[in-house]
Amino acid sequence: MGKGPVVLLTDFGLDDAYAGILKGVAASISPETRTIDLSHGVAPQDILHGAFLLAASFSYFPKGSVFCVVVDPGVGSDRKGICIKTEDYYFVGPDNGILWEAANRNRIKDIIHLTQPAYFLNPVSGTFHGRDIFVPVAAHISKEPGDITRFGNPLESCVKYEFPRIVRNRDTLDLCILHIDRFGNLILNIEHESFIRFVQGREFSLAINGERINKVLSHYAQAGDGEFFLMASSSSHMEISLKNSNAALALQAVRLGRAVLKRSSPP
Repeated sequence: MGKGPVVLLTDFGLDDAYAGILKGVAASISPETRTIDLSHGVAPQDILHGAFLLAASFSYFPKGSVFCVVVDPGVGSDRKGICIKTEDYYFVGPDNGILWEAANRNRIKDIIHLTQPAYFLNPVSGTFHGRDIFVPVAAHISKEPGDITRFGNPLESCVKYEFPRIVRNRDTLDLCILHIDRFGNLILNIEHESFIRFVQGREFSLAINGERINKVLSHYAQAGDGEFFLMASSSSHMEISLKNSNAALALQAVRLGRAVLKRSSPP
């Protein structure tokens, strides 16, 4: 892998200076390194939300990109800081599971426990490891990619945080909402191909908060105003949408809320 940008994913928001400070530290260590904001809008301390955004996005970045992920409710505790090298990328952040899904999709090659203070800022704060450990390591990798063993000790595994599983009962699937985007679309924990395999061309209905949805469309413009429908999202997951409106508000839906997909019995 060649040199790649540092890609930032955090729950810092934009009201405070935290996200900007990360960029400042990266530029101080490696002035030629580009920094890209994937998002600073992860729900505060929400590992699942960050893991979903990372897993849905990382493959669109150039090989060699260094993902610095700071969603870290365990900061200052005995949780490890880690770097994962995969086939095409590097992932740096807390060992709380947020890196697992994305890294596992790109074939993990090495995992390192970050223990070498020569690559950290000094002193290391008990509350801001993003600034003092993770971004410095990410910047050093971007500046000089390759072997990551210089940053610490090898690990055989890291914390795994799997997405909520689908529960199947013959002709029904119990699903949940993984993500709600800023347009109010509800991203479900079933991918389009799995949905097609389950429905098998039969009639179906998706029940959520008293509403039943039985239409799949290929794009938003096909729907009528005020009509709920399903479609394949840009992340390949099925999403619930409401044309020219906000499905989440209309359905009073929340992340990890339940939806039940039922198909008709075979003829």
